[in-house]
Order: sequence, then structure tokens, then C-alpha cells
Amino acid sequence: MTMTLASSGSTTSATFSIDASNSTVLSATIEGYTVTGSTAKSEFDAFMGLFGLQEYYSGEIGVFTDSSYFHSTGTKTETYGTTSFPVTTWVANSLPESIDFCGVNSDITAYTLSVGTPPGTTLQFITYLNFASSSPSNENITFQLVSMTVA
Repeated sequence: MTMTLASSGSTTSATFSIDASNSTVLSATIEGYTVTGSTAKSEFDAFMGLFGLQEYYSGEIGVFTDSSYFHSTGTKTETYGTTSFPVTTWVANSLPESIDFCGVNSDITAYTLSVGTPPGTTLQFITYLNFASSSPSNENITFQLVSMTVA
């Protein structure tokens, strides 16, 4: 899978090879440098952990799709490289949206989240995220899955 992360004017590209049968990260190529084994897994975790992916934060995607704060605009099949799968998009009920997550209040000023489960996997992937907040800190993050090949 190839992903591009754009935040605060900088862009980082990463390509990960993942065994779909057991979700093992085989290799990671970030900005032209390739690593394997536990280092590849660490790079994947660092890159993806920012976005609360289902692999590590199984309960947290639910927070960001909670109907108290967000609603689905629908599900449609999206194609990323050679892989197509249904993706559901969520947006804030209103902006700014104030949510309390684990005792921390966040004021969200922009929000779009798209998630889906690629064929042959049980992992729920974030395919697109645009998130901006004014508190507890000013953040503006955009993440987009560009390409994925399920082998």
C-alpha cells in the first residue's frame, strides 16, 4: 500500500508491503529508504498510529464515527491502485464540533474521515482523513491512501 501524508505544507510518501493473510508488515519504503522486519513494523506503526487505525486502536475509530458528533455521508466502492473496496465517509454533524475523548476536550474545525476494509483482510484502514482543531492545540492534518495492492 502506498500512502501520502500532507501536514503543515510538507508531504511524506510511504509504501508498505503487508501480508494480508496475517497482517504482518513485510517491508516499508519511506522517502526512498526501505527497511524490513521489526523495523518495517515500527515504521508502519509510527506512520499509521497517528490516525488511530483499527489495528492498534480498535475502539477509537468508533469515537470518530459516534453519531453524537459525526454522521455518515454514505458508502461507495473506491479504488486504490489495483484494489477496490467499500469505503464509508464520515463528517462532523456541525462545525466547530466539541468532543470529549478520554477526558480531553477537542474543538474540531474541519473533519472528514473515510474508512474501509480491503478484501482478504480484517484490518479497517483509514483511506482519507482531514482533521483540524483549535484546541487543545492547533492542528491541521490531511492523510490520503493513494495506492494499495492486496497480494
